[in-house]
Amino acid sequence: MVSHSRKPDLGVVFNPKRIALVGASADYRKLGNSILMNLLSSEVQVYPVTRNRERVLGVRAYPDLLSIPEPVDLVIIAVGAKYCPDLMPQVARAGARYAVIISGGFSETGKEGAELEQELLEAARKAGVRFIGPNCVGVSNSRLFNGTFTLMPERGSIGLVSQSGALGGMLIYMTRSKRIGISKFASVGNAADIGLSDVIDYLKADDKTSVIALYVEGVEDGRRLFTSLRQTARLKPVVVLKGGRSKAGSRATLSHTGSLAGSAQVFDGMVRQAGCVTAPTLDSLLEIAKIFDYQPLPQGGNVGIISNTGGAAVLAADALSHFGLDVPELTEPTRRELRQLLSPLASVSNPVDVVASGGRHEYHVTVERMLHDSSIDVLLVICAVPTFAGMTQTEHAAGTLEAVRAAEVEKPVVGVWLSGEVGKPGKDLLEMNRIPCYDDPHLASLCIARAVEYSRRHGVAIR
Repeated sequence: MVSHSRKPDLGVVFNPKRIALVGASADYRKLGNSILMNLLSSEVQVYPVTRNRERVLGVRAYPDLLSIPEPVDLVIIAVGAKYCPDLMPQVARAGARYAVIISGGFSETGKEGAELEQELLEAARKAGVRFIGPNCVGVSNSRLFNGTFTLMPERGSIGLVSQSGALGGMLIYMTRSKRIGISKFASVGNAADIGLSDVIDYLKADDKTSVIALYVEGVEDGRRLFTSLRQTARLKPVVVLKGGRSKAGSRATLSHTGSLAGSAQVFDGMVRQAGCVTAPTLDSLLEIAKIFDYQPLPQGGNVGIISNTGGAAVLAADALSHFGLDVPELTEPTRRELRQLLSPLASVSNPVDVVASGGRHEYHVTVERMLHDSSIDVLLVICAVPTFAGMTQTEHAAGTLEAVRAAEVEKPVVGVWLSGEVGKPGKDLLEMNRIPCYDDPHLASLCIARAVEYSRRHGVAIR
């Protein structure tokens, strides 16, 4: 690999004013069409480059980069791999020092592709151009532009970085169904030049990013990645999902991004030593990032549980215990108050079971008092029966929200709303008010455990 001495200024990549797209197309079946449509919906000046048309999607097109009348900040390339090396001098002459190379057909395809990737890297270095990719889905800034062929993410505070292009695009789709907002997104692909560490270093200093979520397959420079992760985790949470953990997965990684996967155990140890937290699945990668984004850090690992059914509370207590968290007895003053306020059938230990007849009032008084209990660091609120005896679908969530606002306590609150579509209105109400809400106690417990883990390592609040 040919290295650049110049550290990339990714502020230009994520905040360009003028973008050229080489490979712009009017054919909806081509990536150059999807990327152009996204760019034309962005807050940037776009210059389509194609030899086939004078206008594309109603916009004036240019036969090459040198025909563009003013300097551009970023060039996105979506043409055949064999053309990419010769484009690097043109990128520089067009005024850009950065490119995003969407094109595939490089080291992920084998020896010939690896040789072409090396040729691309040498051409870029000679021209003074830094690039993301190749074999990637692109980059986006949810407040400015979408330089990918996937959807624009909702605005938010999570920086999302993926080695895999298609999987990164899928993660964007997942965020839109989970009320998860993204600040910046980058798919680094083969990372022939600009890699994971460079993007992490940029997001570390980005004031629009409070949490970073990473999908990693292979690592070229483990020492540098460790340094970037450690420095970043001191300032903001970093959640990491590692692909290529098995022999079969490692083999797939090599053919996917051309990277060596390495030992999963060594990688996990490195991530923990750097002060980051791990995620076991795609779903949990986003959900763990969400709890960091939505809620303050816990100051300890004692979890209070509220439920309107004993079975769900038992499952939650088991899951929390599995992840090394405690479900302590409430203090006597709290238990005494709850005995007076709740049904005689209710359990006022911990978990607190308000029984199926407990509604808005019961959730309000229980949540508020448990948040004020000195033995509780995190509150897990479960609703397994969203309607009973004429109750509305949102009243348990409404009671929870009222209590959180009334308590004015900086403790994390997490929800588990069961019953599928019947429970969805309550879940949506909580998430619209930045209380993360899950469908399963085990996933909620995992997210709480990772928040506690990060807090114990760093001992500082992120808000």
